[in-house]
Amino acid sequence: MKYLISTTSLMLLLLWPVQAQETNNDSEGHVSVTERFSTTAETNYLTKLALKGFRLDAQGLFIESVDGSTVYADHQSNVAFNPASVIKLATSFTALQKFGPDYQFETAFYAAGDIDKKTRTLKGDLILQATGDPVLTTADVNKLTRDVIRAGIARVNGNLIVCGPFTFASYSRTADGTKHLASVVKKMGIRVSGTTSFRAVSGLGMRGNMLSSHSSAYLRDILFTQNARSINLTAERVGEAVGGPKGVEAFLTGSVGIPQSEISISRTSGLDYNRITPRSTVHLLQVMMQWLSQRNMEPEDIMPVAGIDAGTLQSRFKSADYRGAVVGKTGTLPGTDGGVSTLAGILYTRDRGPILFAIFNTRGSVKAYRQLQDSLLQELIAESGGPQPIRRASN
Repeated sequence: MKYLISTTSLMLLLLWPVQAQETNNDSEGHVSVTERFSTTAETNYLTKLALKGFRLDAQGLFIESVDGSTVYADHQSNVAFNPASVIKLATSFTALQKFGPDYQFETAFYAAGDIDKKTRTLKGDLILQATGDPVLTTADVNKLTRDVIRAGIARVNGNLIVCGPFTFASYSRTADGTKHLASVVKKMGIRVSGTTSFRAVSGLGMRGNMLSSHSSAYLRDILFTQNARSINLTAERVGEAVGGPKGVEAFLTGSVGIPQSEISISRTSGLDYNRITPRSTVHLLQVMMQWLSQRNMEPEDIMPVAGIDAGTLQSRFKSADYRGAVVGKTGTLPGTDGGVSTLAGILYTRDRGPILFAIFNTRGSVKAYRQLQDSLLQELIAESGGPQPIRRASN
């Protein structure tokens, strides 16, 4: 009986209509008004969570219009939850801001000294100038090294120096990349008399003669693949290029305006234990969308379109009614925080236009949470006049 009373009370609270005005003073002293709009989708979602036995205090939700004028759903939006791979959006935006969408990572060997053609000896240091290419492969490094040999070098009487963030293959930290570069150089027949070291001095290699070089794909394309397929290793290496977890945190607090109390990043891929609030996640999306728009870009340039793009969202929202109406990023950590499933991004609706959302579920079944997330968003799209799918050819 006690359980029945508790459930009945909960149902009444969830079904009670909520539609109010919230006023906030902005930094210039003006008053901004945010409408709290009650939606059936939100009520049904919270009711289903409760009836399935999921703890409501383990769930976070925030759904808002792009301009911030209307809130369509809000449940513990100021509580920091584990975002899982949704944190890749923060890593992506940090990289875009630092490098630009059309940036290509350059990796090159330089000879800081003269080359004795007879003895094939570099009388000086062999320097690898790197910028943190997050998709550099072992094959790429091997080719760079072979080109050094073709330039007439089989021996270095100085040192092997890595300058700048350098990762390749499975080595997601510069220290590991530098260590294994030395092994590659030795294995391919170049003998280095001195030591192998890393120096974080920009442009050190430019004082020598270039021996070999490699350029990556455009950053926007790297990030799209990373986010569509949720590639942890790429995100770890992108994170290394922008200063690691602390570099991403500093960007979010300093440039995006997220309070330090609402963000904690331990891995730039979203693995392990990271924290951000649903409200701050939506704010991140707002700022990022504005940044992309100023550069004639769309969210789908760096995030997958559900039901269309290959990856973690390809099998979701794939029916004719919803295909192409959701652009976003998934997050999944079955063994962390009791089971984490997250989804954040943009809904495209006919009557209300684009709507931003962040759904954070913890301590439960990933499969069940995904079904509830999809149901919530589909119901909200229906309440908003139906979908307004973006146009994109299938990948």
